[in-house]
Amino acid sequence: MKKVVSLLLASMMMLGVLAGCSSNEDPAETPETPGAETPGETPEEPAEGGVIYSNGGPIEFFEHPWLNPGSFLYNKTLFDHLIVADENLNPEEGQLAADYNISEDGMNLEFNLKEDLFWHDGEAITADDVKESIEYALKISGLNAVFASTFNAIKGAEEFVAGTADEIAGIVVDGNNIKIEFAKLAPDALLTFTQFAPLPMKHFEGEDPLNFQQSAFWQSPVGSGPFMVEEVKLNEYTTLKPFDKYHAGAPSFSIYLTPSPGDSDPNLVTNAQAGMVDYAFTKSVEAANSLKEVEGLNVTQVDIRYTRLFYPNKFPKADGTPSPLADAKVRQAIAYAIDMAAIAENLFKGAAVPANSLSPNEATKATGLNDYDYNPEKAKELLAEANWDEDYELDVVYYYTDQQTVDFMAAIQSYLKDVGIKMNFRLLEGDLGSLLWTPPADPVNGPSAVEWDLAYAANAALSLHEYYDRYQTGSSSNSHTPSDPKLDELIEATNSTFDTDEIVAAFQELQKYENETLFTIPLYYQPTFVIESDKIVKGAPAYGNPQFNYNWEIQNWEVKAD
Repeated sequence: MKKVVSLLLASMMMLGVLAGCSSNEDPAETPETPGAETPGETPEEPAEGGVIYSNGGPIEFFEHPWLNPGSFLYNKTLFDHLIVADENLNPEEGQLAADYNISEDGMNLEFNLKEDLFWHDGEAITADDVKESIEYALKISGLNAVFASTFNAIKGAEEFVAGTADEIAGIVVDGNNIKIEFAKLAPDALLTFTQFAPLPMKHFEGEDPLNFQQSAFWQSPVGSGPFMVEEVKLNEYTTLKPFDKYHAGAPSFSIYLTPSPGDSDPNLVTNAQAGMVDYAFTKSVEAANSLKEVEGLNVTQVDIRYTRLFYPNKFPKADGTPSPLADAKVRQAIAYAIDMAAIAENLFKGAAVPANSLSPNEATKATGLNDYDYNPEKAKELLAEANWDEDYELDVVYYYTDQQTVDFMAAIQSYLKDVGIKMNFRLLEGDLGSLLWTPPADPVNGPSAVEWDLAYAANAALSLHEYYDRYQTGSSSNSHTPSDPKLDELIEATNSTFDTDEIVAAFQELQKYENETLFTIPLYYQPTFVIESDKIVKGAPAYGNPQFNYNWEIQNWEVKAD
């Protein structure tokens, strides 16, 4: 056991990735959490390299990997994928696939499965499992938005979903060969197959896809990855052991999981102090700072695609009155009124980067964007030009339950008050998906189907398309942005080519329009923190986004025995 260091339990930010929101928004980041757990017994016969202790174990069930593909350590260790991505989520090499090929126009994709692949129950993994997994995925509710976009683009998917065809015509299986023909371009096709985990479909025969998560399978799932389930005590502990038939070689250690909802683990610091954390990740600055003080732990900051923002509701209100945020000058004034640099430094202790776009600061991002540096006088000028009603009180909603969010809301309230904007802020509770993202029946004229002016939220995006596609006219989660032909055109341009240079150029034009009109108000980018103990002698070859699947080669990690 590591030395227990006496620390104050930091106030945890409940920032886990979406557990039940198909667009990777995080309204479901704050499920009910159990109290501090009493560690269960260590496996009686640990693997040669000992045991890694981690969090994110199942509470009531294992969350299926078709919504949040890598949110939990068990998602990344129990299930393999056709392709593996590098740390930047660029498709790299085959994993279950021995090789793959995609046509220059992106309309045809082919996989050849490796020989001697096995599920954890000893049965062979087949190309039919892959085909049937894709078809089954299109029948479930809560499918990851990137997966859904790719699979719906396959030839024959529309007829299959409509029930006029028994299978997807564009997926053809011949032995270990899988050919996929697309009816329309799917720019994230390769990325999808680095994250989508095929499942042993025999276990779902006769089950209702709409009750996918409720299947008994998710009490102790059978996977294809380097680890398999050994013992499950739901809401107590779960142990994973090496899979001796793993195609890339079995690991030499076991994994012990304490239960928690993703990275919003209220017991992370106390468990770490007790020597019960060897690998984990968190977005909580307070937790990361506390863990840096624990002897034997190493904390590494990793920049990821995670943007906090205000969604401004620009639709007319239910009574027909115009939205106070319909005028771009008001949205720009709000951006100028907030000193995000000061908030990032003081409230977030430097672990946040002021944002000027939904898109994070990647190499391909557009240059010359307006940073909307703090300028209260400019904000007042814009409000005067927009004839702002100083008696109006903005209704701002949020759904995070940590004190830091309350402090952030109070800071925003103060900054807006200084330029003549009143606001109240309130915790939104209940069916967050409906309260936040229900679109109006008329996506052009409204009225709004939600009751708020600004929603403080986040987007943890797998791809840049996932950041922006929701703003299209008629999107199922577009509760906030009335139809804008120019915006639709720019978004469509990012989805209409498979050429990398053309995609980059299209996103840059979209970022410029976003930055000018602020159809959404980006606030800051937030990193994640990877926690590792000295017990891990050799870990991942590179740090990637721990919320998704990348080539971390966990089967090759070297771990000290206890």
